[in-house]
Amino acid sequence: MRNLVAVSVLMAFALSAQANTLLTDENLNQLEAMLPKLQQLEQRPQNKQFQLKQHCNWSQHYAELSSQEKDSKYQAQIEQLAKQHGFTPVQFVELSAKVTWPILDSVQPMLEISRQAMVFLPEAQRKNTEKTVTQGQQYYKTLSSCLTNDDKTALDKHHDRIMQMAQRLGGVGQMLPKGMVMPAN
Repeated sequence: MRNLVAVSVLMAFALSAQANTLLTDENLNQLEAMLPKLQQLEQRPQNKQFQLKQHCNWSQHYAELSSQEKDSKYQAQIEQLAKQHGFTPVQFVELSAKVTWPILDSVQPMLEISRQAMVFLPEAQRKNTEKTVTQGQQYYKTLSSCLTNDDKTALDKHHDRIMQMAQRLGGVGQMLPKGMVMPAN
């Protein structure tokens, strides 16, 4: 009986945690309300070397991304902004990643073409482009493996809105090779 209660408590905790990060009208409204301030904060040199490791532990992703951020003042501002809009920093990282997924999905064919065309680029440009394409594809692969069936349903339901928001969030454009533009909705 004790084991059943413990399992029930763990499942309730897991479901409530999932409910907080499943894309809904409410949390999309909160993310959308953040965009103007978020865009103001991102008017700085960006750290383009972020790496998202191949796992689905969002607390660990947050810790890893935080350790890669060189500007602690910017980090604190992002965390404060997330809290002001009802998110923990971990929830913000996860929801932001999920919002960028549809654009990453739509640019995969272009990234593959870019990868194939790299052999024709001068070596320095080829190395930069290869690094960017590889990083984008790795990020996409990680996100894809972390999406639950409920996430996929929510992404389908909110696709048009998410595409518009993702384009305004930035970040995704930094993963594309120079000169490649994100597809219009």
